[in-house]
Amino acid sequence: MHTTTPSGSVCIVDDDEQVRRFLVEVFTSVGVNADAFPCGERFMQTWRPVGATCVLLDLCMPRVTGCEVHDWLRAAHPQVPVIFLTGFADVPTAVSAMRLGAFDFLEKPFDIQHLIERAQDALRTFSGRAAGGCAANAAWLRTLTPREREVLDGIVAGRRNKTIASELGISERTVETHRANIMQKSGTRSVAELVAVALAHNTGP
Repeated sequence: MHTTTPSGSVCIVDDDEQVRRFLVEVFTSVGVNADAFPCGERFMQTWRPVGATCVLLDLCMPRVTGCEVHDWLRAAHPQVPVIFLTGFADVPTAVSAMRLGAFDFLEKPFDIQHLIERAQDALRTFSGRAAGGCAANAAWLRTLTPREREVLDGIVAGRRNKTIASELGISERTVETHRANIMQKSGTRSVAELVAVALAHNTGP
């Protein structure tokens, strides 16, 4: 766990008022400035980045979706890291978001301590400091078995467990076991984080 809090601010874009209030309180309590926006339109119309910033972006919002806001950010403020928050996560969606440059993709209900740590990592990344963690070291890749490497390639390609199992001639349960081993070796805690680390080392298709 990081012992220092990076300077910067977190922007929460979520149509759920309860989520917005909770996250503002949480980040304020750990010394991180937090602003909240009830919809993508309001965020894009009024927000301007000042200093290091991380955006916590709800994927499923009415009118303007999280993906559309992300597209706007990539064009207007590509240096701003985005962490997607969603209650309807699936592997292909997560992989697609990571390939498009999202910093992470967390499924609700999320582990709040993990979210805080990922947001702090994002702020460090924005500031050009080393974010730390497994992404800095690719040694874990060499510890994968040939089968684990095949499963990893399937995950990075955005395939579901069922598809990977069918292609490799193994059961879904075996795929899940390999995926758990891969995440343990890589030190990652979500599929999205695993994909980000793998892509950082040009792994997979």
